[in-house]
Amino acid sequence: MLFCGEPFECDLGTMMHYGLYRAEIAATLILSDINNVREEVMSRVSDFTAAKAVLASQISGAGKSGIMISLKRSAGTELACTPHKRMRSLDTMVESDVMAVPIRSAGSMNDTCVLSRRHGRGDGFWCTLHCGDVDGNVLLVVGSLRLNLSLLKNVQTLRKHVVDYCFLDDWNYAHNEQLVYYNRHAALTRANILTMLPDVVLCDAVIECWSMLMNRLDTNEYDFQRMSFFGIGNMDYLTKLLQSADQATQNDTALDNLYQMWDLYIQDSQDVFNLNADFLFIPINIEGHFAYVCFNYKSGTVDLLDHQLHPDPNKSKICKLATGSALSDYLEAKGVCRGSVMISFEHRQIKFPWQSSSPNLPESGLFTMMHMLMYDGNPFDHEDLRQKINRRYLVVQLTVALILADINIIHDEVVRKVNQCSVEKDDIWTSVHANRKIKKIVDKK
Repeated sequence: MLFCGEPFECDLGTMMHYGLYRAEIAATLILSDINNVREEVMSRVSDFTAAKAVLASQISGAGKSGIMISLKRSAGTELACTPHKRMRSLDTMVESDVMAVPIRSAGSMNDTCVLSRRHGRGDGFWCTLHCGDVDGNVLLVVGSLRLNLSLLKNVQTLRKHVVDYCFLDDWNYAHNEQLVYYNRHAALTRANILTMLPDVVLCDAVIECWSMLMNRLDTNEYDFQRMSFFGIGNMDYLTKLLQSADQATQNDTALDNLYQMWDLYIQDSQDVFNLNADFLFIPINIEGHFAYVCFNYKSGTVDLLDHQLHPDPNKSKICKLATGSALSDYLEAKGVCRGSVMISFEHRQIKFPWQSSSPNLPESGLFTMMHMLMYDGNPFDHEDLRQKINRRYLVVQLTVALILADINIIHDEVVRKVNQCSVEKDDIWTSVHANRKIKKIVDKK
């Protein structure tokens, strides 16, 4: 816009002017005479302005809640919260820096265990931040969390603030804001995190990050990864290979791309991926339906982990996608001697109490993440997975685990934003509530 053949002076190097320039450029684009829908947009702007004026007269200013979080990374440091009084931690909570989730098996319905069915070092998985005591007076902004306060009564203060911030779906909080960054192939934005909310189909990026996190979780000083999890970035190539197999043709390009994808994934796993593991997991996504296939060397079976029942696992498209010769050939090429054995593995579906004959697309991602976390070659029970309302509690815990994990390179930055948000929580609630009403009025008009 400014260049006319000669260098020019402008304050483009001043950060404070960026927002102004962007606003001016946006307004110019929208209000230009060549915009054929300008009148329609201006009509909406008028409705929007009128709605804001009405709400401004109804909403009175609220004082600060005074919730200030003081974070320290050193062990044993207290997390200060003012002015609310802390509630005594319930006896059922694990006094640890790791996340506590009720794991209830048929043998011990009242036991509580950390968010793991394996007890390794946890290098890079457990959050080393002290997340504070349990405080029932934390103000939450997100509607779905406010409606389920009873489920969150035992969640630590920082975890509540983190999930409340990351689930904010408001135009003041950019959907492209990055909240998780493990490596170049495993990162999540706010838009990705929002797919973890109830009744929303999970995005592939969440499963990709969770797989990376599971590989870290299973690292053990004495037993180097009994389990290894592939990412879900291989789905396009697996689908093409299945189509080629159905047509009795060979797709060498898709096979080469698949092997390159696996090579990159293992490289990004930073030496924690073990091709000789007793359990190799491959995630599957068919039109939003998530499941996992586990190559179980202990039992010599291909285990299908899915919340949907399949009458014949051998005919399941999920198993067909993952059980071709591609993985066997890849393992042999990498020097894994027992790679050829898996072709003869028997197919079976692992039975769970929460399975049904019909698919549940919005929650298939949650079931898959929990199957990845809990499965160790044997069927298991989990009372919270049986009940829909309790599954919302698991969503909160899994979300916080993704964000506060030590392998999240930007989690300190996210916590700083959460800290600032907690200080201004009353004002944010007022703003978000007003924006929600405005959107409803405009949408109705």
